[in-house]
Amino acid sequence: MTELDDFAQFCSQLTLDNGRPMMLEGFQRELLAGYFDGARETLVIQPKKSGKTTTIAALATYHCLFETNAECVVAAASRDQAGILLRQAKGFIDRSEKLAKYLHVKDREILTKDKRSRIRILAADADTADGVLPTLAIVDELHRAKSADLYGIFRDGLGPRGGQMITISTAGESEGSVLGEMRAAARRLDTLRRDGKHLSATSDNGQFVYHEWALDRDDDVEDLKLVKLANPASWQTEDELRRRRDSPSMLPWQWARFACGIWVGAEGFWIHGEDWAALETAERIQPGERVTIGFDGSRTSDATAIVICRVDDGLLEVGRVWEHPPGAKDWEVPVGEVDATLAKIMERFRVVRGYFDPPLWQTELDEWAREFGGEQVVRFYTSRSRMMAAVERFRTDVTAGKLKHAGDPILTRHVLNAQTKEGRGGYWLTKPGATGADKIDAAVAAVLAYEARADALATVRPKNRAVFIG
Repeated sequence: MTELDDFAQFCSQLTLDNGRPMMLEGFQRELLAGYFDGARETLVIQPKKSGKTTTIAALATYHCLFETNAECVVAAASRDQAGILLRQAKGFIDRSEKLAKYLHVKDREILTKDKRSRIRILAADADTADGVLPTLAIVDELHRAKSADLYGIFRDGLGPRGGQMITISTAGESEGSVLGEMRAAARRLDTLRRDGKHLSATSDNGQFVYHEWALDRDDDVEDLKLVKLANPASWQTEDELRRRRDSPSMLPWQWARFACGIWVGAEGFWIHGEDWAALETAERIQPGERVTIGFDGSRTSDATAIVICRVDDGLLEVGRVWEHPPGAKDWEVPVGEVDATLAKIMERFRVVRGYFDPPLWQTELDEWAREFGGEQVVRFYTSRSRMMAAVERFRTDVTAGKLKHAGDPILTRHVLNAQTKEGRGGYWLTKPGATGADKIDAAVAAVLAYEARADALATVRPKNRAVFIG
């Protein structure tokens, strides 16, 4: 009998909150197989109501009981989220007289009676986790994490005690997030396998294991037989899925993301990570080549970005991006550096047109227009309907593979951060989340540069495409 079999037998002695015994199902055995084979990191992405938290709560309980001096830590983007998993484990103990003999439940931790092993939750900030040496680290809902710091601290703390880590999450809204980047890296592994709507991969050394159950973005989300493939749990029947879908409170984006596993924000799709990654090239724009420029700028917050686009084939490169340093006070975009970068681009390439978002840079735009020419420095108001058409052109051409990019990580992050929000006549680009902490300015600059290219290539330039300076 394997250790996974032992765990399955242990689960069968646990009682769920519906009063039934917990019987480990085939997909649950599959997602835990790598862990019991000794994988250091396991990443699992599944739709909601798949039993992820319950499964890992059972694993944490098992680990605390049978691992010598176990140090099991649970973290999420918020303490409340991490507490959900701990409450699941506490429920198992409360419903079992046998477990209650060996485990003591406290507010934020579970201890063995000899106090040598424990399960505890940690706050989401990296400072709290610094110095932790877990035997089992659990990260819940990584898609909500603001940075990779906590994950990195847990991972690096595994070594001294031969620890392991399991990360569970639903699909996120931004493929430029911490989870989105990990998912993209996992999908590039040579061992990537597909079984229905289940993707899995293992690193060459067997230390990283990836599982994802999800529909493809082009699948029919109304086809419940298809949706069922992304929801392998026996309790997620087609009838149950239909009830969830037909609820008046279920919004389309929620169904796509939480039931089908499709990465989408609250408003809608823009660009998918796979499409963007497929356009990366080792080519670079050479001195003297014809280019267009896109500029989107802030003064004291967000980011300011200059992106250039080769006219001949739509290759995008970053000129420079200035981002507000996290936690910095009284920071301002260094105008002198912006001036110098723009002058260098004008000198190095044949700039045929540039589109600049003007609200915060009126004075500089006037000066640049006088210095470099009115055709090279054009006001392009991103709050107007013209921007909607530019966003749609960019998205369509990315999907069709009609442009290329140089693989700049900042541009990629900004592009994958961006989401769409519907307005009168089309869609705007918007930042994810209520705080807007994730920058998209380089994505906006790329759209402007690409639109300037389209207009430069036009045989007859339509009227009122933009408002010229001067």
